[in-house]
Amino acid sequence: MSDSQIPDFETDNEFLQLIQPRDEKYMEDLEEDIFDHGCHDAVCIWENTLIDGHLRYSICKKWDIHFNIHRLIFQNRDEAETYICTEQLKRNDLTSEYKKYLIGRLFRADMNVASSDFLRKHPEKQPNADGQISQKYVQKTEIATNIGIEYNFGFSTVIKYDVYARALDDIRAKGPEITKKILNGSLRVSHENVIELSRLPIEDINGLKRLLDSGSIDRIGYSQLRHELKWQRLPTGKSNYRRRRRERENAKAGIKQMPVTDPDAELASLKFTIPSWSKTISRTVELTNFPSTSASARQEVKTQLVNLTRKINRLLKQLEEDPNDR
Repeated sequence: MSDSQIPDFETDNEFLQLIQPRDEKYMEDLEEDIFDHGCHDAVCIWENTLIDGHLRYSICKKWDIHFNIHRLIFQNRDEAETYICTEQLKRNDLTSEYKKYLIGRLFRADMNVASSDFLRKHPEKQPNADGQISQKYVQKTEIATNIGIEYNFGFSTVIKYDVYARALDDIRAKGPEITKKILNGSLRVSHENVIELSRLPIEDINGLKRLLDSGSIDRIGYSQLRHELKWQRLPTGKSNYRRRRRERENAKAGIKQMPVTDPDAELASLKFTIPSWSKTISRTVELTNFPSTSASARQEVKTQLVNLTRKINRLLKQLEEDPNDR
């Protein structure tokens, strides 16, 4: 097959996000093997887009080596993502972060496929404002349970990984390098802190990039991060000049100037967190088929809500107090 006969397939960035990059040694060994023995595994495409075999395709194109093409048929992108996630989860070199991410994305894709199938069969039904279908029609728990059985997780863990994957995608939109470092394991961040990071504004994400570039951190705790970002956040435009001037002034003084404590910091953080609680509760009310839920699950949520209500009432009382009366 001459170079002119090798077809030009397209790559899709969103599909590529589902594929953990191989290390350099693997790529070198694969290229040597294909060069010496030919390409035995087919390159999989959907229409004209690469789905599986990106490395094989690039090597064969580079050395003008014959390869077979396996054409896949999907109804939509979600079916393609389900296929990619399933194939990637067969790998034994996945980082734990990438495995969690893929399971979350697989669940999301399967949910979307089920919703699309339902709407196609019942055009009179409409999704809600978030584009979701009520759990009366699309059984979220059943889909999560099936995935959990396949990969040895409980259904609640699968749903948790969906939240994790969504948070990583939100971080990627503001700082793709950060998501890459989390997924490849070079930046250690807990599940809870990934959620918190996803809520940060773009200026804090940029501050985090500078922290990572400086090599001063390889693990993120949220309280530590908020403290560090107070040092890193600088006005746009003259950041380098102002940073250098501050460093010179600190050196002359012989001490490190501590940042001024912002008395509104915790309230400001809470202000950005509360809307996500509200959205989660609304989504639960909308999508949960309560008669089918277990008494223990309802009681556990009820207990947590009662405790939360007490804390909310305590906070409201504090907010209503006039500091001048103290």
